[in-house]
Amino acid sequence: MLTKRNRRVYLLAIAALFLFGLPSRLVPQLLPAFYVNYVADGLWAMAIFFMLGVAFPSASTRRLVIATLAITYTIEFSELYQADWINDLRSIKIIGLILGYTFLWTDLVMYTLGVAVGALLEHYVLWRQSSE
Repeated sequence: MLTKRNRRVYLLAIAALFLFGLPSRLVPQLLPAFYVNYVADGLWAMAIFFMLGVAFPSASTRRLVIATLAITYTIEFSELYQADWINDLRSIKIIGLILGYTFLWTDLVMYTLGVAVGALLEHYVLWRQSSE
């Protein structure tokens, strides 16, 4: 099995995820509610998974899955904290997109699904593309 990821392939995957995910936060009124409320969260987690794959190309998929879930869950639980200083940071669009605004249990489910799909894509598609 391949032990190192092709960063170019992963960067293309990240770009595609941003292309499909960012509109859910920038123009949510133009998209179906299910996509905005659920699918986009899975895409965000998958993008984090692939970003970690770029940063750590030799890491095992298992480590990337664990790290991605730790990051996404930590960010989601941080949304329970609503102090003025962090809400001021969240009011900056890019930081708000990263940190989120309100805690939802369904987001944790979608992050888990997004990371699982990312790991499956890596195993069945991206690593094949990386080795060609």
